[in-house]
Amino acid sequence: MSGDDAPPTSTVTATVDLTIAGRPGRLEIAVPTGLVRAVELLPLLQSLTDTLVNVAAENAEADGARISCRKGCGACCRQLVPISEVEAESIRRVVHELPEPRRNAVMERFAAARRGLDAAGLLDRLHAPDRVTREDLLPLGVAYFEQGIPCPFLVDESCSIHADRPLSCREYLVVSPAANCAKPSASTIKLIPMPMKVSSAAKHLAPHQKGAGPSWIPLILALEWPVANAESSAPRTGTSMMVSVLSHLFGKEIPLPPPDDAGTRPST
Repeated sequence: MSGDDAPPTSTVTATVDLTIAGRPGRLEIAVPTGLVRAVELLPLLQSLTDTLVNVAAENAEADGARISCRKGCGACCRQLVPISEVEAESIRRVVHELPEPRRNAVMERFAAARRGLDAAGLLDRLHAPDRVTREDLLPLGVAYFEQGIPCPFLVDESCSIHADRPLSCREYLVVSPAANCAKPSASTIKLIPMPMKVSSAAKHLAPHQKGAGPSWIPLILALEWPVANAESSAPRTGTSMMVSVLSHLFGKEIPLPPPDDAGTRPST
């Protein structure tokens, strides 16, 4: 956060009307107008993702599908998970705020995973994700999954940081049989269709100019990436960052007017 004693910032509300699977809907997102660090806006993206996922799940179930994902089913938690730089910073913070001995246990799982990936010849490629072409991404993901390396946060086949889990994990819901997830392929896994993916837009919260940073980072490198690669994340206005994210997400500029005397004002 920006500080325990920091005064609350004023906000504006971005209101977006959209249609998902033929059904109209409205999203309202309260955006702080003052100076904040990018990581402070991550909860907004998590909430937005959850809203879109809930709508997509409801639409899928209305069409007769059934969500297979359940607590205790952690097969997908051995996949290569792409996250944004801001999420890497958030995950690093989550780990360092864990109580002992849990913190050391999680950090050792990260280290053990990196050792395994290094032995498999995958670590160097993961350190340069923007050099991975679209054609190479699927084979890399398959090779990663074949290592059988569980997410460092997986406990009893359930996510131990569920409230802070990555955006791409939130968006990953299947309607194919749960047993298929043990050996996923394009023909055996059916995901619920997402109208848009907030995980793909999250990179625009990064401090890089014009979103020039990496488009994704492997979750397994989250603890080291912020130290090794992140630029200075000095506070910027919440509106400037969210305009960039929302405009990318919706494919059009989302105007956010200044707040009124009451501290909030809707935007359409």
